[in-house]
Amino acid sequence: MMLSMPRTWWLVLLPMTASCGTVYNWREVRSGPATQAEVYDAVEYLARTDGFQRSEGECDRGLAVWASRWRYRQIGLGRPGRYKLRAEVLLENGSKEEGWVVRYIIEQQKVKDLGRSLDPAETDWSNDGQDGEREFLFGQRLQMRLGAGAATGREPPDNSGRGR
Repeated sequence: MMLSMPRTWWLVLLPMTASCGTVYNWREVRSGPATQAEVYDAVEYLARTDGFQRSEGECDRGLAVWASRWRYRQIGLGRPGRYKLRAEVLLENGSKEEGWVVRYIIEQQKVKDLGRSLDPAETDWSNDGQDGEREFLFGQRLQMRLGAGAATGREPPDNSGRGR
Protein backbone atom coordinates (compact mmCIF):
# COMPACT_ATOMS: atom_id res chain seq x y z
CA MET A 1 0.00 0.00 0.00
CA MET A 2 2.83 2.34 0.80
CA LEU A 3 4.47 1.82 -2.62
CA SER A 4 1.41 2.98 -4.56
CA MET A 5 1.29 6.35 -2.77
CA PRO A 6 4.42 7.83 -4.49
CA ARG A 7 3.21 6.62 -7.88
CA THR A 8 -0.07 8.43 -7.32
CA TRP A 9 1.78 11.67 -6.66
CA TRP A 10 3.72 11.29 -9.90
CA LEU A 11 0.45 10.99 -11.78
CA VAL A 12 -0.72 14.26 -10.22
CA LEU A 13 2.56 16.14 -10.72
CA LEU A 14 3.38 15.00 -14.25
CA PRO A 15 0.66 17.05 -16.04
CA MET A 16 1.69 20.12 -14.06
CA THR A 17 5.25 19.99 -15.39
CA ALA A 18 4.00 19.88 -18.96
CA SER A 19 2.09 23.14 -18.48
CA CYS A 20 5.29 25.05 -17.77
CA GLY A 21 6.30 25.16 -21.44
CA THR A 22 4.85 27.34 -24.16
CA VAL A 23 3.02 25.59 -26.99
CA TYR A 24 2.85 27.35 -30.35
CA ASN A 25 0.38 26.91 -33.17
CA TRP A 26 2.69 27.27 -36.15
CA ARG A 27 1.11 28.52 -39.39
CA GLU A 28 2.37 27.25 -42.75
CA VAL A 29 2.65 28.48 -46.32
CA ARG A 30 4.23 26.52 -49.16
CA SER A 31 6.33 28.53 -51.58
CA GLY A 32 6.44 28.06 -55.31
CA PRO A 33 9.63 26.89 -57.04
CA ALA A 34 12.47 29.04 -55.64
CA THR A 35 15.83 28.75 -53.99
CA GLN A 36 16.08 28.80 -50.22
CA ALA A 37 17.87 32.16 -50.46
CA GLU A 38 15.02 33.70 -52.50
CA VAL A 39 12.41 32.52 -49.99
CA TYR A 40 14.54 33.71 -47.05
CA ASP A 41 14.95 37.14 -48.68
CA ALA A 42 11.18 37.37 -49.26
CA VAL A 43 10.48 36.48 -45.62
CA GLU A 44 12.96 39.07 -44.40
CA TYR A 45 11.53 41.75 -46.70
CA LEU A 46 7.93 41.11 -45.64
CA ALA A 47 8.80 40.99 -41.95
CA ARG A 48 10.75 44.23 -42.20
CA THR A 49 7.91 46.02 -44.03
CA ASP A 50 5.56 44.78 -41.29
CA GLY A 51 7.67 46.56 -38.67
CA PHE A 52 9.76 43.64 -37.39
CA GLN A 53 13.51 44.15 -37.00
CA ARG A 54 15.93 41.28 -37.45
CA SER A 55 17.39 39.78 -34.26
CA GLU A 56 21.03 39.31 -35.22
CA GLY A 57 21.75 36.65 -32.62
CA GLU A 58 18.79 34.44 -33.57
CA CYS A 59 18.74 34.67 -37.37
CA ASP A 60 20.68 32.11 -39.36
CA ARG A 61 20.45 32.12 -43.14
CA GLY A 62 22.22 28.75 -43.44
CA LEU A 63 19.82 27.04 -41.03
CA ALA A 64 16.87 28.94 -42.58
CA VAL A 65 15.75 30.56 -39.31
CA TRP A 66 14.55 34.17 -39.14
CA ALA A 67 13.52 35.82 -35.86
CA SER A 68 12.74 39.39 -34.92
CA ARG A 69 13.37 41.48 -31.87
CA TRP A 70 10.39 42.42 -29.71
CA ARG A 71 8.52 45.46 -31.02
CA TYR A 72 5.80 47.45 -29.32
CA ARG A 73 2.33 47.20 -30.79
CA GLN A 74 0.71 50.60 -31.10
CA ILE A 75 -2.93 50.62 -30.03
CA GLY A 76 -3.91 54.20 -30.87
CA LEU A 77 -6.66 56.44 -29.48
CA GLY A 78 -4.37 57.60 -26.66
CA ARG A 79 -4.38 54.19 -24.97
CA PRO A 80 -1.10 52.92 -23.56
CA GLY A 81 0.74 50.45 -25.80
CA ARG A 82 0.93 47.53 -23.43
CA TYR A 83 1.58 44.81 -26.02
CA LYS A 84 4.74 43.73 -27.79
CA LEU A 85 5.18 41.31 -30.67
CA ARG A 86 7.92 39.03 -31.97
CA ALA A 87 7.99 37.03 -35.23
CA GLU A 88 9.78 33.74 -35.87
CA VAL A 89 10.00 32.01 -39.26
CA LEU A 90 11.46 28.62 -40.24
CA LEU A 91 12.02 27.24 -43.74
CA GLU A 92 11.71 23.46 -43.93
CA ASN A 93 11.45 20.45 -46.24
CA GLY A 94 12.00 21.88 -49.64
CA SER A 95 13.96 22.14 -52.81
CA LYS A 96 14.42 24.65 -55.61
CA GLU A 97 12.04 22.70 -57.86
CA GLU A 98 9.26 21.96 -55.36
CA GLY A 99 9.43 25.04 -53.14
CA TRP A 100 9.71 25.30 -49.36
CA VAL A 101 7.43 24.99 -46.34
CA VAL A 102 7.47 28.32 -44.50
CA ARG A 103 6.39 27.96 -40.85
CA TYR A 104 5.79 31.11 -38.82
CA ILE A 105 4.40 32.46 -35.56
CA ILE A 106 3.90 35.91 -34.09
CA GLU A 107 4.19 35.82 -30.30
CA GLN A 108 2.54 38.42 -28.12
CA GLN A 109 3.32 39.66 -24.61
CA LYS A 110 1.45 42.22 -22.56
CA VAL A 111 1.69 44.25 -19.39
CA LYS A 112 -1.29 43.33 -17.22
CA ASP A 113 -0.91 46.31 -14.84
CA LEU A 114 -2.10 49.41 -16.73
CA GLY A 115 -0.29 51.62 -14.26
CA ARG A 116 3.03 50.21 -15.43
CA SER A 117 2.20 50.08 -19.14
CA LEU A 118 3.66 53.49 -19.97
CA ASP A 119 7.15 52.56 -18.76
CA PRO A 120 7.24 48.78 -18.14
CA ALA A 121 10.24 46.92 -16.79
CA GLU A 122 11.20 43.59 -18.38
CA THR A 123 9.63 41.74 -15.43
CA ASP A 124 6.24 43.39 -16.10
CA TRP A 125 5.78 41.51 -19.39
CA SER A 126 3.95 38.17 -19.49
CA ASN A 127 3.08 35.78 -22.33
CA ASP A 128 -0.24 36.47 -24.03
CA GLY A 129 -0.27 33.75 -26.69
CA GLN A 130 -0.08 34.55 -30.37
CA ASP A 131 -1.47 37.44 -32.39
CA GLY A 132 -3.75 35.46 -34.70
CA GLU A 133 -4.88 38.45 -36.74
CA ARG A 134 -1.31 39.57 -37.46
CA GLU A 135 -0.37 35.96 -38.32
CA PHE A 136 -3.26 35.73 -40.77
CA LEU A 137 -2.24 38.95 -42.51
CA PHE A 138 1.43 37.98 -42.58
CA GLY A 139 0.48 34.59 -44.06
CA GLN A 140 -1.58 36.22 -46.80
CA ARG A 141 1.32 38.52 -47.69
CA LEU A 142 3.71 35.54 -47.73
CA GLN A 143 1.35 33.63 -49.98
CA MET A 144 1.11 36.50 -52.45
CA ARG A 145 4.86 37.15 -52.42
CA LEU A 146 5.91 33.51 -52.75
CA GLY A 147 3.18 32.62 -55.26
CA ALA A 148 2.30 29.31 -53.77
CA GLY A 149 0.12 27.05 -51.69
CA ALA A 150 -2.51 27.84 -49.11
CA ALA A 151 -1.85 29.17 -45.66
CA THR A 152 -3.32 27.20 -42.79
CA GLY A 153 -6.18 28.95 -41.03
CA ARG A 154 -7.90 30.80 -43.90
CA GLU A 155 -10.33 32.81 -41.76
CA PRO A 156 -9.01 35.74 -39.72
CA PRO A 157 -9.68 35.28 -36.00
CA ASP A 158 -12.30 37.36 -34.24
CA ASN A 159 -10.28 39.57 -31.88
CA SER A 160 -13.17 41.93 -31.13
CA GLY A 161 -13.99 40.28 -27.81
CA ARG A 162 -17.73 40.14 -28.61
CA GLY A 163 -17.99 36.35 -28.48
CA ARG A 164 -16.56 35.98 -24.98
